[in-house]
Amino acid sequence: MKQKIEAVSTDKYTESAEEVAERGMSPAALLRLPAVERERPVRKRLLSGEDVVRYMLWMFSLMCIVFYISVFSWAYGQVDVPDIVGLDRDDAIATLADIGLQGDVTGIRVSEYPEGEVIGQTPQEGERLYRDAVVELIVSSGPEGVELPTLIGEDQNDARSELERLGVRVLTIPIPSLDAEGTVLLMTPPSGTRIYDADDDVTVTLYVASRIASVGLQEFQLNGLRVAIEPRYATTRAGDVSFDVARRLSSLFEAANAEVDILRDSRERDIGTDEFERRAGLAGPELHIILSVSSNASDGGLVVRSASQEGNSTGYLIYDRMVDNHLDANFQLVRAFGQAGDRNTVHIVLGSSADLEDVENFESTLWRDHVARAIYMAASPQFDLGLDLGR
Repeated sequence: MKQKIEAVSTDKYTESAEEVAERGMSPAALLRLPAVERERPVRKRLLSGEDVVRYMLWMFSLMCIVFYISVFSWAYGQVDVPDIVGLDRDDAIATLADIGLQGDVTGIRVSEYPEGEVIGQTPQEGERLYRDAVVELIVSSGPEGVELPTLIGEDQNDARSELERLGVRVLTIPIPSLDAEGTVLLMTPPSGTRIYDADDDVTVTLYVASRIASVGLQEFQLNGLRVAIEPRYATTRAGDVSFDVARRLSSLFEAANAEVDILRDSRERDIGTDEFERRAGLAGPELHIILSVSSNASDGGLVVRSASQEGNSTGYLIYDRMVDNHLDANFQLVRAFGQAGDRNTVHIVLGSSADLEDVENFESTLWRDHVARAIYMAASPQFDLGLDLGR
């Protein structure tokens, strides 16, 4: 049977059946022909040596551009500090603002130059600063001097910074107090004092609160001692003074492990003598301390009232201690009173709300601490479980 040949395909081209027949080749012979080798393309390298060189030059150029931009930005972002000494404070600050700098008055000095004139600057003229940097200014207070600010009640670090701005030296002395540690209790010279020559070693002394434990006021062993403190309310410019002294005194006794009852809270006002007596009776104190403020100007000064003037009575011991602590106190002998009996009941009149000197004392936390410590240190030895009464 004649085999029908339609087409034969090779790697190079396709022959029709007629073309195969003309060549006189049978299909079987055609199948025995050797395979035709295909030409494969030559693979090129990803980067030629020329490409690598071109790439490195491009990267170097990019780095140069970045470096140039950085240097230009750095140079453009800095300005020269001008000379502003001799200018008025406001003019100096405006001059700095015009070139992108800020002016800050960090010191005031007494000098012969007019008030407000810049007499010093940091950094100095010609130095370079980035824009928005701060130039510190020292300004003259004029030949009339400068007043010391009111710093009572401020933190000692803030007070020191404020004083150093004025060019004065600062000395701090710790005072045991129940106020927050570091609080300014007193300053000498006092606020309002005018300084005329800050270059003449002017020194301001700040008396600042320190922890009471640092001076050994917790040395007594009063375990279980029942103490009743009766702070009678009176309105003063300094607030509820009797309650504040009671609070300070209570903290001292509690630190020595005594059991303390303050017979009213800070919100109570009109409590009569009978109600105080009732509360004291419930407390059953072994030591009863009454604190009050008089409204009569003639009753000025500290007064210790006691039913006993014996040298070892609590009232007389407190009076004696106050005198030793330079607290101007008087002693009054009164008839028997109080829940703890003649020996251990004491009434202390802190002063008069109508007396100017007393009111100034009321406003001083240092004075309140002195009073509380005097009461505590005088009353505690006779109840001390350590039995060292010769302290």
